[in-house]
Amino acid sequence: MRITPRLRVTSLLSVLALLIGVLGTQWLSGRTNEWAGPKHAVRAVHVAPAPNAYRDPAGRAHAPPRVMGVQRPQASSDAAAATPPSPPELVPVSMPALPSRYADLQGHLDGSVVLAVRVDGAGRVLDAAVARSSGDAVLDAHARAVVAGWRFAVPPGYPQGFSGELPMRFGAADR
Repeated sequence: MRITPRLRVTSLLSVLALLIGVLGTQWLSGRTNEWAGPKHAVRAVHVAPAPNAYRDPAGRAHAPPRVMGVQRPQASSDAAAATPPSPPELVPVSMPALPSRYADLQGHLDGSVVLAVRVDGAGRVLDAAVARSSGDAVLDAHARAVVAGWRFAVPPGYPQGFSGELPMRFGAADR
């Protein structure tokens, strides 16, 4: 193996920069050894950003946060016995992006799909089927592939998991 002059010069300059950095750090540490800190009290103040800072670039407001595990008070026990409990809502917790090429989805970027999703007790997707199609098989398949890697919040009382419908809307501006 032959080392070219350019590689030799680059290696020597790198070692020299490392040596200067180490020696400079030691020198500064020695000069500040006896320093007790600033003479005035330092106070850290956290300023919360304005509520408008949480808007997306398109200017749409985000949905308000949902609190899981809180039950609303019921009007009477008779009404509770008459109506069955509503199924829990599918709330995504982790939504990693699916690597897909724009060319593969060109012409298939607009539409709405409703998926029937079955989730285990840890929030992982066991099965995702198309409940209402967008009319475009490529978009439906893309929606199923995207949701397969997501994780959902599992509400208390559902240790074995649950299922529900997940509406998904795709638009050309989402890309």
